[in-house]
Amino acid sequence: MELHQQGDSIFWFDLEANGLKEFISIYVVIDEKISIIETGPASGHARLLDALSTLNISPNDVSYIIPTHIHLDHFGGGGHLMNVCKNAEALVHPRALPHVINPEVLWSGSQKVLGKIADLYGKPTPIDSERVFSVSNGDEIDLGTTKLKAIFTPGHASHHITWVRGKTAFVGDSLGLWYKNLKRAFPVTPPRYDHDLALESIAITKELDLEWLNYTHFGPRECKGALVQVEEEFNAWMDIVRKGVTNNSSPEEILEVLLNERDALVESQRSDHPIQFNFGSERVATHIVSVHGMLDWLRRFNDKS
Repeated sequence: MELHQQGDSIFWFDLEANGLKEFISIYVVIDEKISIIETGPASGHARLLDALSTLNISPNDVSYIIPTHIHLDHFGGGGHLMNVCKNAEALVHPRALPHVINPEVLWSGSQKVLGKIADLYGKPTPIDSERVFSVSNGDEIDLGTTKLKAIFTPGHASHHITWVRGKTAFVGDSLGLWYKNLKRAFPVTPPRYDHDLALESIAITKELDLEWLNYTHFGPRECKGALVQVEEEFNAWMDIVRKGVTNNSSPEEILEVLLNERDALVESQRSDHPIQFNFGSERVATHIVSVHGMLDWLRRFNDKS
């Protein structure tokens, strides 16, 4: 397994869950207390344990298991990992807490949205209520020589947290999907997406003194100039989706406009790109899902008006 090192004490690797490369990054923070940020889905559990072995880390030496949010591709394997990391605590958003203690609603909702891909990811395992704790916005977790700070960044999910350690932020999906080869990030907006909150979260992140944005999908990105690009992309997408609604365009027609107007988006859409969720014959085209997420938000926003 290939491990990458960021600075003195952050290691990251490609989980390759279900054999899918360059899709899910897992981060291990080494300090007096060892933390794992994101676990990926249950189907990546064995690979995660292999990475810990390569790092010469015993599961019993892990203190914290910390997701940015609990969607299956980020924390579906959380309960599985907690079962072998006997001394670890899991730290989650208050909204996520009941759904990791009893993941049945999370699982049924994931099956509805993801279909067969949920089955490929694998079913989450419950976490003992005495070993999982909710955090508040601004809470700091003492790792020994450094701290992890919880910054609530809703939008992609109402329970999303960006974890900040020094000048590095573990951003989950709050800033979209990072395509290193294209030097761009694009929105990822599931059902129940909230565009206003997503923009507020980007603004909050811009106020932080950061050098690195560590994406789950996929890998670290230098912060310089990145947040301006992300904010502009989110706004441009919503503008195009709004025009599509005005013109009574279908989601597929809206996506076609996006592909024609947004730089590098066509390249990201190619069928062999890892972030297109290729699982053999099961494929979910990422960007059409995001179009639906934005349309869903517009409908809910207009219903409130």
